[in-house]
Amino acid sequence: MKSLKYGACLALTLLLTACDHGFEGVYQTRASSSNAMMAQLMSDFTGLVGSGKIVIGRDYVEQNGERTRFDDILVRESAGERYLVFVQGEQEEVWKIVDDNTLMKGTELVNVIMERVDD
Repeated sequence: MKSLKYGACLALTLLLTACDHGFEGVYQTRASSSNAMMAQLMSDFTGLVGSGKIVIGRDYVEQNGERTRFDDILVRESAGERYLVFVQGEQEEVWKIVDDNTLMKGTELVNVIMERVDD
């Protein structure tokens, strides 16, 4: 009986750890652009207002003290690229995974880069 409880606890622990999407942590945000003139303008603007921080949790994103919960946060691979997908009901928000510590939201012209600063 004791080994059955131990086995059930171990299975539950493995199941719960498998649910992590791997991008939990604190991220520093900054605006960016592929257009040189737009990038300079955004850099000047960011210098005036500062950059922000966001926290990505297992099932939420927190920014400026406001927490948004999601039904699921998962990693999806498509056409050789990886994306962090935030699912809420039928809606999905998709951020491109640049590398294991960098996310990008937006288009090539104007986007927000998020770099992990703390786990």
